[in-house]
Amino acid sequence: MSLATAVAVSSPPPIALTPPSVLVVEDERKLRGWLIDQFFTLGIVPLMAGSGFEAIRVAAENRPSLILLDGLLPQMHGFEIARFVRNIDRGYRPYIAIMTAIYKNIRYRNEARLKYGIDDYIIKPLQPASLASLVERARERA
Repeated sequence: MSLATAVAVSSPPPIALTPPSVLVVEDERKLRGWLIDQFFTLGIVPLMAGSGFEAIRVAAENRPSLILLDGLLPQMHGFEIARFVRNIDRGYRPYIAIMTAIYKNIRYRNEARLKYGIDDYIIKPLQPASLASLVERARERA
């Protein structure tokens, strides 16, 4: 048996990384479409919600491992959606990220993490690399 054959036989098969299930919560149609396209390029078909109540329902029914929330939505703020999701079930702990163009101060970031259970904070405008990094952070925590 050659060395190459011995290495091939003894090497474990490569681990296929399963992409996380993702829920995108965004009311702005143009940004929602861009986010869908970006997740498709990452090999992810995201679930979608356009309002807070719809987001809570979709999260409860589908239990996505990553939830990307717009900070300002009609009917309900993204922080409140995160609080509701955190109370769906003690065993369900998705990675929750807020995207915002308004709440940029560190005070808001700290409050989001401590008071509402937000794991990540992304400043708009979003970049494809920041979404890929977000997916990787969510995958690492899973």
